[in-house]
Amino acid sequence: MKSFKRAVQQRMKPAFMLPVAALLVLPTSACTAPEPEAAKSYTVPNVLCDNPIEPNLLEPALPPGRKISTKEETKLIGVEGCHILVDGVSALSVRKVWRESSTTVLDVSSLWYGGGIRLDSKLTKDRRYAWSTKGGVARVHCPEPKDPKRKHDYTLFATIVIFGDLKAKESETKKLITAYATSVGKSAGCNASKS
Repeated sequence: MKSFKRAVQQRMKPAFMLPVAALLVLPTSACTAPEPEAAKSYTVPNVLCDNPIEPNLLEPALPPGRKISTKEETKLIGVEGCHILVDGVSALSVRKVWRESSTTVLDVSSLWYGGGIRLDSKLTKDRRYAWSTKGGVARVHCPEPKDPKRKHDYTLFATIVIFGDLKAKESETKKLITAYATSVGKSAGCNASKS
Protein backbone atom coordinates (compact mmCIF):
# COMPACT_ATOMS: atom_id res chain seq x y z
CA MET A 1 0.00 0.00 0.00
CA LYS A 2 2.83 2.38 0.90
CA SER A 3 4.49 1.73 -2.43
CA PHE A 4 1.22 2.55 -4.20
CA LYS A 5 1.00 5.96 -2.38
CA ARG A 6 4.59 6.72 -3.27
CA ALA A 7 3.96 5.96 -6.92
CA VAL A 8 0.92 8.29 -6.97
CA GLN A 9 2.90 11.06 -5.27
CA GLN A 10 5.76 10.63 -7.75
CA ARG A 11 3.34 11.00 -10.66
CA MET A 12 1.61 14.06 -9.15
CA LYS A 13 4.86 16.01 -8.55
CA PRO A 14 5.63 16.79 -12.21
CA ALA A 15 1.97 17.59 -12.92
CA PHE A 16 1.87 20.02 -9.98
CA MET A 17 5.24 21.61 -10.82
CA LEU A 18 4.25 22.60 -14.38
CA PRO A 19 1.54 25.18 -13.43
CA VAL A 20 3.82 26.63 -10.73
CA ALA A 21 6.65 27.03 -13.25
CA ALA A 22 4.27 28.75 -15.68
CA LEU A 23 3.22 31.23 -12.99
CA LEU A 24 6.86 32.09 -12.33
CA VAL A 25 7.47 32.80 -16.04
CA LEU A 26 4.49 35.16 -16.47
CA PRO A 27 5.77 38.14 -14.46
CA THR A 28 9.16 38.11 -16.20
CA SER A 29 7.61 38.07 -19.68
CA ALA A 30 5.55 41.15 -18.75
CA CYS A 31 8.81 43.01 -18.06
CA THR A 32 10.01 42.57 -21.65
CA ALA A 33 7.22 44.66 -23.19
CA PRO A 34 8.54 47.15 -25.79
CA GLU A 35 9.52 50.56 -24.43
CA PRO A 36 7.53 53.56 -25.64
CA GLU A 37 9.23 55.75 -28.26
CA ALA A 38 11.32 58.63 -26.91
CA ALA A 39 9.55 61.98 -27.06
CA LYS A 40 10.46 65.46 -28.25
CA SER A 41 10.27 67.69 -25.17
CA TYR A 42 11.34 70.76 -27.15
CA THR A 43 9.22 73.02 -29.37
CA VAL A 44 10.00 72.55 -33.06
CA PRO A 45 11.05 75.98 -34.40
CA ASN A 46 9.20 77.90 -37.12
CA VAL A 47 12.47 79.36 -38.47
CA LEU A 48 15.22 77.32 -40.10
CA CYS A 49 18.51 79.24 -40.21
CA ASP A 50 16.82 82.66 -40.53
CA ASN A 51 14.17 81.46 -42.99
CA PRO A 52 10.53 80.81 -41.99
CA ILE A 53 9.43 77.16 -42.16
CA GLU A 54 6.31 75.29 -41.08
CA PRO A 55 7.20 73.31 -37.91
CA ASN A 56 5.18 70.29 -39.11
CA LEU A 57 7.52 70.04 -42.15
CA LEU A 58 10.67 70.27 -40.01
CA GLU A 59 9.51 67.93 -37.22
CA PRO A 60 10.07 64.54 -39.03
CA ALA A 61 13.74 65.46 -39.66
CA LEU A 62 14.49 66.02 -35.97
CA PRO A 63 15.26 63.36 -33.34
CA PRO A 64 13.69 63.05 -29.88
CA GLY A 65 15.30 65.05 -27.08
CA ARG A 66 14.87 67.75 -24.47
CA LYS A 67 16.52 70.89 -25.85
CA ILE A 68 16.96 72.34 -29.34
CA SER A 69 19.40 75.08 -30.39
CA THR A 70 21.00 76.58 -33.50
CA LYS A 71 24.68 77.11 -34.19
CA GLU A 72 25.78 79.24 -37.15
CA GLU A 73 28.61 77.96 -39.30
CA THR A 74 31.64 80.06 -40.12
CA LYS A 75 30.82 81.80 -43.40
CA LEU A 76 32.94 80.83 -46.38
CA ILE A 77 32.94 82.44 -49.82
CA GLY A 78 29.66 81.39 -51.39
CA VAL A 79 28.59 79.13 -48.47
CA GLU A 80 26.64 79.97 -45.33
CA GLY A 81 24.61 77.82 -43.02
CA CYS A 82 23.86 76.51 -39.58
CA HIS A 83 23.46 73.36 -37.55
CA ILE A 84 20.38 72.43 -35.57
CA LEU A 85 21.44 70.72 -32.34
CA VAL A 86 19.27 68.51 -30.15
CA ASP A 87 20.65 68.02 -26.63
CA GLY A 88 23.95 69.49 -27.84
CA VAL A 89 24.41 67.05 -30.75
CA SER A 90 24.17 68.10 -34.43
CA ALA A 91 20.90 66.76 -35.82
CA LEU A 92 20.55 68.76 -39.02
CA SER A 93 22.84 70.79 -41.29
CA VAL A 94 21.34 73.52 -43.46
CA ARG A 95 23.32 75.47 -46.06
CA LYS A 96 22.91 78.04 -48.81
CA VAL A 97 25.52 77.58 -51.51
CA TRP A 98 26.34 79.77 -54.53
CA ARG A 99 27.87 77.85 -57.46
CA GLU A 100 28.47 78.41 -61.18
CA SER A 101 25.31 78.25 -63.30
CA SER A 102 26.33 74.93 -64.87
CA THR A 103 26.28 73.19 -61.45
CA THR A 104 23.48 70.65 -60.88
CA VAL A 105 21.71 69.53 -57.69
CA LEU A 106 23.48 66.16 -58.01
CA ASP A 107 26.84 67.95 -58.18
CA VAL A 108 26.00 69.79 -54.96
CA SER A 109 24.66 66.71 -53.16
CA SER A 110 27.89 64.79 -53.66
CA LEU A 111 30.18 67.53 -52.28
CA TRP A 112 30.99 68.20 -48.62
CA TYR A 113 28.60 71.16 -48.35
CA GLY A 114 25.82 68.94 -49.63
CA GLY A 115 26.61 66.38 -46.96
CA GLY A 116 28.24 63.94 -49.37
CA ILE A 117 24.96 62.05 -49.66
CA ARG A 118 23.81 60.23 -52.76
CA LEU A 119 20.50 61.66 -53.88
CA ASP A 120 20.40 60.44 -57.47
CA SER A 121 17.53 58.03 -56.89
CA LYS A 122 14.95 60.80 -56.40
CA LEU A 123 15.03 63.76 -58.74
CA THR A 124 12.23 65.96 -60.09
CA LYS A 125 11.73 66.06 -63.86
CA ASP A 126 12.99 69.64 -64.03
CA ARG A 127 16.08 68.49 -62.05
CA ARG A 128 15.52 71.31 -59.55
CA TYR A 129 15.15 69.08 -56.47
CA ALA A 130 16.90 65.90 -55.30
CA TRP A 131 16.21 64.09 -52.02
CA SER A 132 16.56 60.91 -49.98
CA THR A 133 15.74 59.77 -46.44
CA LYS A 134 18.85 61.65 -45.24
CA GLY A 135 18.18 65.10 -46.75
CA GLY A 136 17.80 67.06 -49.94
CA VAL A 137 19.20 69.68 -52.31
CA ALA A 138 17.30 72.33 -54.26
CA ARG A 139 18.10 74.95 -56.88
CA VAL A 140 16.68 78.19 -55.47
CA HIS A 141 14.88 80.77 -57.59
CA CYS A 142 16.72 83.93 -56.51
CA PRO A 143 15.43 86.76 -58.75
CA GLU A 144 17.44 89.73 -57.36
CA PRO A 145 20.42 88.53 -55.31
CA LYS A 146 22.03 91.10 -52.99
CA ASP A 147 25.29 90.64 -54.87
CA PRO A 148 24.34 91.63 -58.46
CA LYS A 149 27.39 89.80 -59.88
CA ARG A 150 25.67 86.52 -58.97
CA LYS A 151 22.51 87.19 -60.97
CA HIS A 152 23.60 85.72 -64.31
CA ASP A 153 26.72 83.68 -63.62
CA TYR A 154 25.75 81.84 -60.41
CA THR A 155 22.97 79.69 -59.01
CA LEU A 156 21.90 79.47 -55.37
CA PHE A 157 21.35 76.00 -53.89
CA ALA A 158 19.79 75.03 -50.56
CA THR A 159 20.89 71.85 -48.80
CA ILE A 160 19.53 69.97 -45.79
CA VAL A 161 21.36 66.97 -44.31
CA ILE A 162 19.98 64.80 -41.49
CA PHE A 163 22.66 63.44 -39.15
CA GLY A 164 22.70 60.33 -36.97
CA ASP A 165 20.53 57.26 -37.34
CA LEU A 166 17.32 59.18 -37.98
CA LYS A 167 15.81 58.77 -41.42
CA ALA A 168 12.76 60.70 -42.52
CA LYS A 169 10.37 59.40 -45.17
CA GLU A 170 11.38 60.47 -48.67
CA SER A 171 8.06 62.26 -49.09
CA GLU A 172 8.80 64.26 -45.92
CA THR A 173 12.32 65.31 -46.98
CA LYS A 174 10.99 66.32 -50.40
CA LYS A 175 8.38 68.59 -48.77
CA LEU A 176 10.98 70.01 -46.38
CA ILE A 177 13.61 70.87 -49.01
CA THR A 178 10.93 72.29 -51.34
CA ALA A 179 9.50 74.52 -48.60
CA TYR A 180 12.94 75.63 -47.43
CA ALA A 181 14.07 76.53 -50.98
CA THR A 182 10.85 78.53 -51.49
CA SER A 183 11.43 80.36 -48.20
CA VAL A 184 15.04 81.21 -49.18
CA GLY A 185 13.82 82.44 -52.58
CA LYS A 186 11.43 84.87 -50.86
CA SER A 187 14.10 86.19 -48.47
CA ALA A 188 15.69 89.66 -48.61
CA GLY A 189 18.91 88.03 -49.83
CA CYS A 190 17.12 86.97 -53.02
CA ASN A 191 14.99 90.07 -53.44
CA ALA A 192 17.40 92.96 -52.97
CA SER A 193 15.27 95.43 -54.95
CA LYS A 194 12.36 94.97 -52.48
CA SER A 195 14.41 95.39 -49.30
